[in-house]
Amino acid sequence: MHGDLGAENVLWEWTHGLPHLSGVLDWDDVTLGDPAEDLAAIGAGCGPELLERVLALGNWSNRGLLTRIAARRGTSALQQALYAIRDGDEELVDGLADYR
Repeated sequence: MHGDLGAENVLWEWTHGLPHLSGVLDWDDVTLGDPAEDLAAIGAGCGPELLERVLALGNWSNRGLLTRIAARRGTSALQQALYAIRDGDEELVDGLADYR
């Protein structure tokens, strides 16, 4: 699991209307874990349409995985706020905005 697979850390090339992963940056938080976290980050950072395409290309239609992705996407702003507290950065206000 990458752990920080937001839009700013993923490079895509589009060919014939389909996304092709061309690079991944910032490997500081890599660990063993649930792929739902990275897939949810793709959906949050790049949009639900791209997430659907990635899921289709990876043949990931497991209902349990889709449920975990939805749960992670529902808490992504709070996760952003928690990382901001840990790292002492400016994303705290942005992460908490949806909870105020």
